[in-house]
Amino acid sequence: MCGILGMLRYNGVGIDPRVIAEGASILRHRGPDGDGYVLINTASGASDSRIGDDPPPGITFPHWSQPSAFPPDLILAQRRLAIIDLSPTGHEPMTVPGGAYWLTFNGEIYNYLELRDELRALGVTFRTECDAEVLIQAYATWGIDCLSRLIGMFAFALWDQPNQRLFCARDHLGIKPFYYVNTPDRFAFASEMKAFKALAPEALQPDHDQLMWFLRYGMIYNAPHTFYEGVRELPGGHYVIVQDGQVSDPVRWWDVDLERARATYNYADPEGEFLRLMQDSVKLQLRSDVPVGTCLSGGLDSSTIVALSTAQLNGGSMNSFSSVYPVKGLDETHFVGLVENRYHTIQHRVTPAPADFFTRLQKITWHQDIPTASASLYTQHHVMELAHGNVTVLLDGQGGDELFAGYLNYVVYYLSDLRRRDPIRWVREETAFITGLRSRFNASLSGREFVNRIVQYLRHGRRPLNVLKPECHTAADQRERATPRRQLTGADALNNFLYGAIVRDSIPSLLHYEDRNSMAYGIEARVPYLDHRMVEFALGVPSEQKIRGIETKWFMRRALRGILPDTIIDRRDKLGYPTPFAQWLRTDLKSDAQAILFDGAARRTWIDSAAVKNIWDAHQSGTRDLNHTIYRLITAEMWYAAQVGA
Repeated sequence: MCGILGMLRYNGVGIDPRVIAEGASILRHRGPDGDGYVLINTASGASDSRIGDDPPPGITFPHWSQPSAFPPDLILAQRRLAIIDLSPTGHEPMTVPGGAYWLTFNGEIYNYLELRDELRALGVTFRTECDAEVLIQAYATWGIDCLSRLIGMFAFALWDQPNQRLFCARDHLGIKPFYYVNTPDRFAFASEMKAFKALAPEALQPDHDQLMWFLRYGMIYNAPHTFYEGVRELPGGHYVIVQDGQVSDPVRWWDVDLERARATYNYADPEGEFLRLMQDSVKLQLRSDVPVGTCLSGGLDSSTIVALSTAQLNGGSMNSFSSVYPVKGLDETHFVGLVENRYHTIQHRVTPAPADFFTRLQKITWHQDIPTASASLYTQHHVMELAHGNVTVLLDGQGGDELFAGYLNYVVYYLSDLRRRDPIRWVREETAFITGLRSRFNASLSGREFVNRIVQYLRHGRRPLNVLKPECHTAADQRERATPRRQLTGADALNNFLYGAIVRDSIPSLLHYEDRNSMAYGIEARVPYLDHRMVEFALGVPSEQKIRGIETKWFMRRALRGILPDTIIDRRDKLGYPTPFAQWLRTDLKSDAQAILFDGAARRTWIDSAAVKNIWDAHQSGTRDLNHTIYRLITAEMWYAAQVGA
């Protein structure tokens, strides 16, 4: 896990290393274990390794500021967070003997041991114990086809001197970030957009259409668009090639193929196949030369990771990190305690208080580079801070809900489709849904809030209330149509809907949030559910195996019976990093939130101030819980004010 960045000039003009070093310093939080650089003249192939102001122990290259014997038109850089092979041999950027290939790499190749054995059988010699060398040798051996052999999370840039090309790729689901700027004279890339303040400051003009889209639809991910006009995001499962002064369109190298999945995975025993894949994913993701822990909410997904991780420790104990609030409807202490005690975890808990909410939210917004859509980031940020200094790697449960249909809106969608396909079965399941509906909402909701929440789901799904002036809707709607929705060939209606959540509507946003929150504290967050093999398998499991009436994750719960406590398996309420922001807005945070909304957000030319007042008044009266819409307005204002200086 690291922060990567670099620049390639098209016209042969040398790059000032100071620019790259300044960008690397902005990303220091991603890699506190040292910085490294390589200066390359692409015409001659000459290269010069350098260090910066945080040289790793045992690395004695010259400082980047020392004169070079040639003008570099390519510089690759890395801020390292050492996870595998902590010795100096794991330092990057990394090359092979002869300097034909140079790599800067962020992430982990979980199956690097198996790939190393395969490459050794082909005659490849290794000098290190790290996965980065496996990656560069895999490319040297198999070229671009190496991607199909990787299990992991990664974003990298690799200079291929023989072919005179820069090869940039991102993992299957986009767990690790990759942004780039392309201008007539250069290509620049980085793990976080803030690094372009040094590499390409002119690219960081706010994209107002993206901001309108966020405020209207409540989402952040619409690759290749970003919240900056000049910055593009490489989608997960894609690569680009920079060659002869041209940047290719992103090429999709991976996607879910249900025909292949059905020939690969055992759908006759979905419970057994789920356990097999999950156990293998956890086993691979426990590989580390630094301490590993788990996030624990007491929900089904995180509890499963704790259980399966502990089973592989041969009597050892996992560090578990939890946030708990003594607030009605949000208190998961009981469920967290059940799992902690059942698996004898080394317990770490935090109870965030509202006193530092807006101060911390400013920090979160800086790290995120964007406005964000949920106050759950505040709780997650506290959990990452809690883990800092105890472990360097955290396993988390992202993806379980999207793969196995854990959210209420998935149930609503499934029942709507079932009504069309099988009316008789629909009557039975709709009845079970209605009778069990109240259990799906936390107990902090009043009766009026509960009714309003149901109406909102039925009318708009999870879309926030409109806060834009009418003339601003067009820009938002055009941006929404700019990236056509991808379809999953051969999927039933629910799985096609879940596929959309995985590739665009939910998972990319959650991965963005988790990456920035964890890396703010030098923590590598791993997500075992999003092993691409699990994704392929899960989207081929028929919808009737995932939802039965009000019960979500149906076959997954069956698979875990006997592994997890029944109380965890039978939970129906859905929280997930709950934060009592709704209550705080009516008490501790009321004055500060009101000032941000009405002295800032409501005065922007695109905001309907009357709508903002109606939303605020409805929330304050307790008739509706509109904390999500208010949070989005606040973070949008924080982000935009930081961009324009007012």
